[in-house]
Amino acid sequence: MLVPTPAHHRTVHPHLARAALLGVRRYGGGPAADEVDRLLDADAPVPEALHHALLTELLPYGWPAFTGAAAHLLDRPREADIVAVVERGAITELVDQIPALQLRFHVGHTTAVRLHRGRITVTHRALLGAVPGAAESHFVAAIHRTLVGACVGTTPAVTLHHTDGRRLPAGADRTAGPLTGWHLDLTDPPGLPPSWAAAVRETVAEDPARRWRLDAVAARWALSTRTLQRLLGDDGTGFRELVTGTRLAIARGLVLRTDLGLSEIAATCGFTDHAHLTRSFAAHFGRPPSALRRPVAPHRPRRR
Repeated sequence: MLVPTPAHHRTVHPHLARAALLGVRRYGGGPAADEVDRLLDADAPVPEALHHALLTELLPYGWPAFTGAAAHLLDRPREADIVAVVERGAITELVDQIPALQLRFHVGHTTAVRLHRGRITVTHRALLGAVPGAAESHFVAAIHRTLVGACVGTTPAVTLHHTDGRRLPAGADRTAGPLTGWHLDLTDPPGLPPSWAAAVRETVAEDPARRWRLDAVAARWALSTRTLQRLLGDDGTGFRELVTGTRLAIARGLVLRTDLGLSEIAATCGFTDHAHLTRSFAAHFGRPPSALRRPVAPHRPRRR
């Protein structure tokens, strides 16, 4: 169970504090910036409450100030695992890792992140601290924009979800008010299939006889098994159902278009034997494979 902890007892990752500080220094900076500067120079931890005060110094300068600060997270030194994911362009893996990455940098608040076709939707909420303030939400949204943009090779459009119900493009509201979340639109994101159900079918169809496991297919698409299960659930299906359905679809084509024996088709499509294929086929299509094959008429010589 997570126990709420006062902000002055929590600290933030030095890379996070440094990025915010460099962003603030572009505009001069105030007392919070001076104190963070002193702590970083002394290699001392930066309290979360001080970090929040530092981010508040960015508020008067709007969205460009937050994106400018967030960009410094990709300066050196960088977190090796983040760099590896970004350089591989593995957007699904990045989205999957964001919750764990956030806890490494900050524990006062967190985000729930969902990847849909062409869009990443984010909800920002408290974790160990209070409800995130406007400056905190804008900074995290800018960080997501920076990381996703570096991963997919193009800067995503960000729409901010305001607490009063408005949804505005980032930067459209100079007041930088409090947020409930945001979404990032991905223009033709590389590597994403038409649907995750289609991705599983495509993978299984490459070698239907293989004993496919969820972890193997997830690895093919740079996903964790948990994420793939969730994405398939969003598509209204499950992994085992897709594997069996794909095998049966291939088997049906072989029954209709070849003269292969059912034992050969069973082996080709990953079924244990002729009987296993027949049971599965009848359960799925409503009749056994033998019913689909027309009997071959005996050859009769033509009369002259």
